Amino acid sequence: MENSLRIHLQSFGSKLSAMIMPNIGAFIAWGLITAIFIPAGWLPNEELAKLVTPMLRYLLPLLIAYTAGSNVAGIRGGIMGTIATIGVIEGSDVPMFLGAMVMGPLAGLVIKQFDAFTRNRVKPGFEMLINNFSIGILGMACAIIGFLIIGPVMLGLTSLLNSGVEFVLNKGVLPLVAIFIEPAKVLFLNNAINHGILTPLGIEQARELGSSVLFLLEANPGPGLGILLAYMLRGEAIAKKTAPASGIILLFGGIHEIYFPYVLMRPVLIVAAIAGSASAMAYYQLTGFGLVSAASPGSIITIAAMSPRGMTLQVILGIVIATAVSFLVALFLVRGKNSKSLEKAQDETIKMKNQTKSIHKIVFACEAGMGSSAMGVTNFRNRIKLRGTTVINTSINNIPPDADIVVCQSVFLDRVTRKNPKAEVIVIKQFLDDPALDELISRLTPPAKQILTPEMIMLGATAGTKEEAIKQAGALLVDGGYVEEVYVDKMLAREQIISTYIGLGIAVPHGTSGSHEHIMHSGISIVQYPGGVDFDGEKAYLVIGIAGTDGKHMDILTSLSTILSDDEILEKVKKTNDKMYIYKLLSKI
Repeated sequence: MENSLRIHLQSFGSKLSAMIMPNIGAFIAWGLITAIFIPAGWLPNEELAKLVTPMLRYLLPLLIAYTAGSNVAGIRGGIMGTIATIGVIEGSDVPMFLGAMVMGPLAGLVIKQFDAFTRNRVKPGFEMLINNFSIGILGMACAIIGFLIIGPVMLGLTSLLNSGVEFVLNKGVLPLVAIFIEPAKVLFLNNAINHGILTPLGIEQARELGSSVLFLLEANPGPGLGILLAYMLRGEAIAKKTAPASGIILLFGGIHEIYFPYVLMRPVLIVAAIAGSASAMAYYQLTGFGLVSAASPGSIITIAAMSPRGMTLQVILGIVIATAVSFLVALFLVRGKNSKSLEKAQDETIKMKNQTKSIHKIVFACEAGMGSSAMGVTNFRNRIKLRGTTVINTSINNIPPDADIVVCQSVFLDRVTRKNPKAEVIVIKQFLDDPALDELISRLTPPAKQILTPEMIMLGATAGTKEEAIKQAGALLVDGGYVEEVYVDKMLAREQIISTYIGLGIAVPHGTSGSHEHIMHSGISIVQYPGGVDFDGEKAYLVIGIAGTDGKHMDILTSLSTILSDDEILEKVKKTNDKMYIYKLLSKI
């Protein structure tokens, strides 16, 4: 349960940060212009300072919107997101970062659904016309919706969040935020927190006050650096040897992930990170120091660059405080009987990060990109089905930059790593059958979902018509995560074609022949009607909703018929008040 929650949180968090992180360079550009040219800046310049407001109001939100839309539906999604976000921007009087993070992916989803609907339906020669006018018309509609609805709503939400920030700052409880931020960082939610939440709020605060402490909450490298210093002094074996280099990378490179394995070796060290972070937050809150823009990556260099004029040393002092406090606490916690080896902790860190990241593209690569990799792709596709994931083969030299996973043989490892250092590399001996591929498949394949759960059984129900009964059975399938809502409409459409009443007081409503794409998992729902429901002159006492993928529809029907063919069992199922009796009877279907 906890692991599943962590996976969902990180998946959601990665989507948030994926809208902001590609545009950090633009945030830094805006921050530098602000820090240098505004009246209180390093080199005040009235003319150049005019760049600050339009960049804040238009450039940054539109870049976020384009990135968010393109993440959903490519270039067309990016264009849609940008058009729609103009409406949000003009529908409010504050920078609409949150509005862009909502409207960008929403507009991208609109065009994605439109493209899916029109695929293979457009007559040859009309493609360009449809493509251009679809974005024009749908973009116009989204922009209007953004202006009239989303903009005002986001304005209210922004005001609410800003009030929450002001409350935290005014009540002096900012240090308590460290209790949430530091553990979340070790769970690889650092980018989501910093860029998905703190950066948008910090930009708004910096617009009003000239700087914001929110930019320093997650980006401060001090808590992790203190832990690494403790390992340098009291660590053992490889952890002690590698800590100095890790500390340099953290402090000057801003790669916070490098210290996570050291915490996982000795989880109690999270207390040191929290203490260091809380101390720095208390210092910043007391002094009122902050940054003019986001510091990404969170290194001493970027933090110094984003510091207001005359406050660089004061801001860096917060890093020193966090480091010192974290070091002193970690010094007493760095050793213990339950400590793991660094190698094991690093493996867990990599596994955690790879397990929870979104995977959109898997690439099988070989020298020419045709023979062995092509066979590997075909075999892999036959073994696994992933919605929203593309699996392709290519040559080493043509590996796309957006590849999430690259599968190759060991001889190509160095070339693949240089070509795409951000991708996860799976090294195999052969493309057709390899243990590493088996492990990848098991990692990507979601756990099997039960055909029937107790929550899918409703006893003692009533319905005035068969349509009401079908909707009740369908709603259970939707709520259980077996089908999309549109599948219920397909069940009703199927009933109009021919009755799904099969005799013996049983009806088995299911979707039409073309509705399988709306089924996420095979499953059944059972609704018991003691008073019966009229199905075209016949009384149905059991209405069993069926959703079957991969040809399982008939298997489910066959199993149901076999079990319920016993008259005594059937009568008991129709009348029982014991939901678990039905579950135990039918759960093995």
